[in-house]
Amino acid sequence: MKKTILAGMIAAISTSSFAATELYKNDDTTVTFGGEVDAYLATMDIQGEKTDPDVNVWAKLQLNAEQKLSNKYTAFASFEVESGSWYDGTNNDATFDDVYVGVKTDTWGVAVGEVGDLADSSDAIEKDDITNEGNYMGGIGGHHKESSGHGIVAKAKLADFTLVADMHTESDENIDSLYGVSADYAINGLTVGAMYQAAEAEKLNDDGDRQYITDFQAFGASVSYEIAGFYAAMTYTQFEGVDGFGFFSSQELVDGQSLGLAASYSFDKARVYSTYAMADLDKLSHTGAALNDGDVTNFVIGVDYELADNILTFVEYQTGEADGEVTGDVAKQDGETVVAGVYYSF
Repeated sequence: MKKTILAGMIAAISTSSFAATELYKNDDTTVTFGGEVDAYLATMDIQGEKTDPDVNVWAKLQLNAEQKLSNKYTAFASFEVESGSWYDGTNNDATFDDVYVGVKTDTWGVAVGEVGDLADSSDAIEKDDITNEGNYMGGIGGHHKESSGHGIVAKAKLADFTLVADMHTESDENIDSLYGVSADYAINGLTVGAMYQAAEAEKLNDDGDRQYITDFQAFGASVSYEIAGFYAAMTYTQFEGVDGFGFFSSQELVDGQSLGLAASYSFDKARVYSTYAMADLDKLSHTGAALNDGDVTNFVIGVDYELADNILTFVEYQTGEADGEVTGDVAKQDGETVVAGVYYSF
């Protein structure tokens, strides 16, 4: 879920998205602690598999630390401990997530680890990602490798521009690491961003063995505008070597393009929002064979309300559809979810 658009200030590079409590502070070091508990009531009907309304929860604890190295440089680190749950199931096994360490100044920062929460090259083109729990397809689901934990990211703020470069390494000598760059421009409610990523992707069979390796590539642009409570955004992306599209996974890695549209209106503490995305899958990445019926769509509409600065409630409806040639089925497939929830951060 993405509740905010790309942060404008590099000083926020090591700050969590919720208000954290200060645990310790001296002249050089600050340690803060916070967390979040999300509760859901959801029902799903995805490719013919239906569920009754079911309650699930997700939680995380986050620790952030900063240490002043000089008048110019500050070191920082962060990690989370979270449950493996989401609105479609509860798994209370705890795991570490979003572990990173880095150094920053007032205008730039560099970090290593699982750096996606900090910054990644996809941020600049995710302006249409405004739902709470909806599938994101405008930028093909976000960064290809951001959760792998092998990342290096650099972010700089230059006047009205935010620049990001990242690399996600691969220890396998047969697969190229991912390299990405992006630029984002913001002024007077208007933002414009562009991104390019290149790497290699592997396709595994049902036994987990490698079938083939092919090129991965994604480049796109995104624009948004906000005025008097209204927000609108559009994202266009071309891609190679992708197999995940919202509710659906394709049988092979494919090439194509996607378009994402988003709009919302905020008044008092409420917001009404909607997104629509479509992907046109042209051909198989490794052979170049054409796909005659390769369309996927996804639509979300929802409303959320701030009960307090740290408590957000929402209700969201989502539906999606994919051609049979995408999923490997004879007939067109569809998916549908209704999710109500509350995010409580502390």
